[in-house]
Amino acid sequence: MLTAAVCDDEKKVLDDMCRKIERAFSNLDKIPEIVSFDDPFLLLERIKNNPPDVLFLDIDMPKLDGMDIAQFLIDNNVKTLLVFVTSHDALVYKSFKYRPFAFIRKSFFDDEIDSAAEDIITELKKHDDCFSFKTGTGFFRIRLIDILYFESDGNYINLHCTNDVHKFRGTIGSVESELSGKSFIRIHKGFIVNVRHVFALCGDELKLDSGDILPIGRSNKESVRHAIMRFMR
Repeated sequence: MLTAAVCDDEKKVLDDMCRKIERAFSNLDKIPEIVSFDDPFLLLERIKNNPPDVLFLDIDMPKLDGMDIAQFLIDNNVKTLLVFVTSHDALVYKSFKYRPFAFIRKSFFDDEIDSAAEDIITELKKHDDCFSFKTGTGFFRIRLIDILYFESDGNYINLHCTNDVHKFRGTIGSVESELSGKSFIRIHKGFIVNVRHVFALCGDELKLDSGDILPIGRSNKESVRHAIMRFMR
């Protein structure tokens, strides 16, 4: 079941958002489990123990604002899809660095929630995609969302994921072909990166949300920049 958390400090607005979110997902044959919070500190407790699939979050709240909560998600590597909801358009630009999945304007909530729900379902389906490989100890399947990057190592590939590194025989070219059309880009002759984990593009290097810094090949710079911009849209 899809789980959605909704947080807004105004109880009336919160209840209205919950009804409309439930309707939007139900229209797509997804009956969500919705938990609502008018206290952002209670939301943080829920996220620590049981992160939802998607979080609809008011940016402008007096006790703890949405950007503080977004920073908490980044600091704790929480993979919840973040949807900022705001009545102040100017705050949208300040929130880009937190890599929200989507924005919904409160004044256009009825118009924008349906397309946001469709995009969320499409994105969550991608999380079920896996990469399969064989090592000397057996076969493995790793969710694509958990893969940070692939690194060429002679006749082998080092697969770096959020919690471990796996080594298997293969070529970076064959990995690139297998992942064509997915959220992976070739940034260097020896590296393929999951765009979902890119934190910053810094000159000739990419910084990932894991803290890893990887080189960008001279011939790859433009294609990498365009790929990241497409993903950000």
